[in-house]
Amino acid sequence: MQNTEETCIVRAADRRLIRELALVLNSCSIPHRVVQATPQSWIAVPTDRAEEALQELANYRAENQGRQRHKEAVPRVHPGAWPQALLWSVVLVLVHILAVQGALGLNWVESGLASSAGVAGGDWWRPITALTLHSDLQHILSNLFFGAVFVGLLVQVLGAQLTWPTVVISAALGNLLNLFVSGAEHRSLGASTAVFAALGALTAVQFSRKLASSRARMTRWVPLIAGGLLLAWNGMGSTRLGPGLEVQRQASDNTDIGAHIAGFVMGLALGFVVWRLEQRAWFTPRGRRALALATAALVVAAWGAALASETAA
Repeated sequence: MQNTEETCIVRAADRRLIRELALVLNSCSIPHRVVQATPQSWIAVPTDRAEEALQELANYRAENQGRQRHKEAVPRVHPGAWPQALLWSVVLVLVHILAVQGALGLNWVESGLASSAGVAGGDWWRPITALTLHSDLQHILSNLFFGAVFVGLLVQVLGAQLTWPTVVISAALGNLLNLFVSGAEHRSLGASTAVFAALGALTAVQFSRKLASSRARMTRWVPLIAGGLLLAWNGMGSTRLGPGLEVQRQASDNTDIGAHIAGFVMGLALGFVVWRLEQRAWFTPRGRRALALATAALVVAAWGAALASETAA
């Protein structure tokens, strides 16, 4: 529709859209006429105001699309954080009780701790089984709390079925790295490697989210800084810098700092990989379930191999 007085600026079959755009023109005090028809309705404005009307509608569309993009950018929060945090706690407590009681008449600690000599001798299970062992009550209580927090938060951003493979694999790799760096006599145990692997993966995911958003550049580094500070605050034991910037540590402190750092680094690396694959929709629902089940099977198989070796010995 076009004549010397009016110009049609919008045609659409969606009458709700026509009414919405008419409200925009009305808010801008631009005279207009709405014609409701089938199959299409349209809006006409005075010809000398057509360019102005089109510009106002373009501005409205750009602003509305910006709001829609912001809404879509809100990260998804996966359910199940508390049940998975509880699962973490139950597994650690159960293995600790079995180990303390020497269930089946076996030495769970000696057969399952991470040992450079043992791994060199073919004990493939030790980097995994060591993640579920603890030396005393204080040791396990610390890992129960911080592990439940970091695992729960990671579940919210990755989902439970991706969280467990990420944590277990990166923690096992962290134990291997720590054994390699620490030398032939090194022995360690504890879930702290997995705790810091979860922290590293969480840091990687949150940093990746910031990087993909339109927020200010400086805020993108907040997750990395926060992750590093948490590692320094909770992972370094009694290690401190003295007045002369020399490293000081209490003689009685047996914190395995190397395991903490290695777990964090491996969690950071695997977290970046998993997040990138997740964004590319690489994981199908069936694939997620398969990964979660395979991880559980791996832990069970590792303990089965550990106890079988103890029996054979």
